[in-house]
Parts: sequence; structure tokens; C-alpha cells
Amino acid sequence: MKSPLKIYFLIFIFLIFSTYNTKHNKRNLSLFFPIKEILIKNSIATNLLELKSDLNFLMNSSLFFLNKEKILAVISNYDFVSNAQFKKKYPNTLNIKIIEKIPVATQIINKQKFFITKNNEKIKFIDLKIYENLPSIFGKHKNFNIFYDDLEKNNFEINEIKAFYYFDVSRWDIILKNEKIIKLPEKNYLKLLPRINSMLEDNNFSKYKIFDFRINGQLILK
Repeated sequence: MKSPLKIYFLIFIFLIFSTYNTKHNKRNLSLFFPIKEILIKNSIATNLLELKSDLNFLMNSSLFFLNKEKILAVISNYDFVSNAQFKKKYPNTLNIKIIEKIPVATQIINKQKFFITKNNEKIKFIDLKIYENLPSIFGKHKNFNIFYDDLEKNNFEINEIKAFYYFDVSRWDIILKNEKIIKLPEKNYLKLLPRINSMLEDNNFSKYKIFDFRINGQLILK
């Protein structure tokens, strides 16, 4: 068995050789598994060149003593990033998997365009081909996250939605890409969603453009 004194000595030597400071660039440079390569993947909207530049302070620091909190603090400055996962590949490679927020709609707020996520988060709009066909939201919505979740749970064809219109009386209109309009009531719209799905698939209703459910117990077709 190694003596406690010898163990302490080995730990001390390990720490001495793991990091040292340079006054020139104020980085923590390491002789113990120094990071030589940073690989970032799973990014759709995040600017990888900028992110890699912002993470350049990690180069030559110890892969073993990785400061994840400091990295996350840098990554969190990017609007699209929700979280990140790290995987160390010894001896000198850090793999970072970006977890991005996923926009489900766009909206113009105070003359500025934003992406809107299903959790009502706002992300500054940038021109991205993958998100060019997202539906638009109109109106000062208060419950889009709840409404969107209800549509998903009821298997509504969200990809066929062109726009959401929110009205101050706390109700929604849905405009489909085929220009059909669904006017939902203020309350109890949940029980209508399966029925609406069936109607939209039924050829007997294909000639109608407006499905008005605003009056309780009635459906007005136009």
C-alpha cells in the first residue's frame, strides 16, 4: 500500500503538470491532455464559425479538467441554443453536441420579425431555408404554447397550417395552406379537434372554405 505522503506527493506533481498560466494570453495551458480540436455538431441555425471562435479559449486547456459551466455560459449567448452535451475523446478532442430550440411559427412584434417556439420563446429571425415555410402568428396571443400542444396531442395536421390568428376574446382561427379557415370557439375547442380532422379528410366537405364553430353546438359552413 502506498503511504499517504507518497499519494499527496503524486497529486501535487499531477496538479503542477496539468495546468500553468501564461501572462501573455492569460489562458490556462495544460500539459495534461491539452485540447487541440473542438468538434461541434447538430447545429442547424447556430453560426458554428462564430461559436468556435468564442470557444477558442479552450484550446490547450486540460480536457480532463473541463469547465462545462464556463462553456455553457458562452453557448447560452446564442439565441437558438437550448443546451449542449459534451464528450471527451482522449487524448485531445472535445466533441460538443448542440441542442437547439425548434421554431414552429414566425411573428412580427413591434415591427421586428421573430421565430416562435412551441414554448412561446422568441428567437430573432434569420433567413433559414429549413424554416422558410413556417406558419405566421397574428395577434397578441397569451396561450400559444397551450394551443399548439393541444393541436399536437390531437394529431392535427400542423404542417398544413399557413397562419394562426389570435383574437382578444381568447380564441383562435386557423388558416390552412389550401386557404380553408377554421374558426374555433373561445372554450371547449378540444373536443372539436378530432371532428375537424375527420371533416378535413372527408371529400363531402371539400367544397367548403370556412368551418365556423364559434357558436356552441353549431357548425356554419361556407
